[in-house]
Amino acid sequence: MPEHTAPRVLTEGDTSSSTLRFHPVALTRAHEEVVDQIIYAIRSGLLGVGDRLPTIEELADLTEVSKPVVGDAVKLLREHGILETKRGVQGGVTVINDEIPTKLMLIASGWRKATLTELVEARRPIELELALLAGERATQENFDAMRDALRQLKEAGADERKGAFLRYDHLFHYQIGIAAQSEKLAYLQHRVLSEIAAKLYEYELFHEDISLVLTTHEEILRALETRNPETIHGALDKHWRTSDGAFASLEAIGPTDG
Repeated sequence: MPEHTAPRVLTEGDTSSSTLRFHPVALTRAHEEVVDQIIYAIRSGLLGVGDRLPTIEELADLTEVSKPVVGDAVKLLREHGILETKRGVQGGVTVINDEIPTKLMLIASGWRKATLTELVEARRPIELELALLAGERATQENFDAMRDALRQLKEAGADERKGAFLRYDHLFHYQIGIAAQSEKLAYLQHRVLSEIAAKLYEYELFHEDISLVLTTHEEILRALETRNPETIHGALDKHWRTSDGAFASLEAIGPTDG
């Protein structure tokens, strides 16, 4: 008969690579998922300031939840100054602000607080696959939308509002996700980008070297237009080396006290 070994006991603080890391369970409420879907639409540029959302009834049908649940989601976003509701024929739910508070970016994460290192490691395979798919599937309209995101990114370089540059930096990546025509992957990218944005606010890094970021993003767009997988991978790798180095330095220093 085989000799039995003593059962392994997992102890607090055991972080070996072979150990499953348990984390606090977030009991996400349904309205928080609706909030995150609306935030996704805003951060990806599908909804902008002045745009009107579907009606409460339509949103309930689309998200397969009750109207009160959608109402709670709209109320939360209204309280944070993102949405406005008006009654009457010309009324409805309208986006009045596209600057999403970090608290709301994390509302549907459903996981423990990740480190920047973990986030950039998760970002790489998702962004690469989206970019390769965009290289295959992007239309001229998609490329125009990416170019417009770069225009807004350049203009945001002189914007004194905290996070403006970071927001349009991420908008460019959202446009790649849209061009890839892969909804699940694009949503996974949204979750990672939201957590990265929240983390960078915590560290008070609202942009890196602006000229370098613009250059690497322009190279990514040119690479996508070639539709060549090796060229696309090379442009992304250059971008990652630039941003990941800055992120690693931040993690070593730690967040600001402000």
